[in-house]
Amino acid sequence: MYLTYEEYVAMGGTLDEPTFNFYRYDVECFIDWYTFDRLHGETEIPDRVKQCVFYLIRLAQTKNNLVMPNIEGNTSGTISAQMESQSNDGVTITYSTLHGDMLYINSKKEMEEAVKRYLNGVVNSLGRKLLYRGLYPGE
Repeated sequence: MYLTYEEYVAMGGTLDEPTFNFYRYDVECFIDWYTFDRLHGETEIPDRVKQCVFYLIRLAQTKNNLVMPNIEGNTSGTISAQMESQSNDGVTITYSTLHGDMLYINSKKEMEEAVKRYLNGVVNSLGRKLLYRGLYPGE
């Protein structure tokens, strides 16, 4: 576990513990995938990893708050509780909407950028850089 619930609350987190654990597991799996599991077995987790987990939990929570499937029959893949266009006295305004696939792409990109930003230069107890894209001997 890279971030405990107590640490999360101390950092200003507001989720209840079961919800936190749901997001934490997903976020840690993403970090493990991105770092080639270089944090597994670590007893001391660097502060920047903890900050990264906290930030990614907030991103995942925000994304899930935007996505509410099947509200009022919304099955088009469009996520929007706002009107898409309006017309008044010959003036028409069209608002942009966010489609589900674009939300997924944008949130994944933002998660990847956060991992790069927070974990750049961070090493594990073996001195291996977490974001090194090659393999160290024995990996």
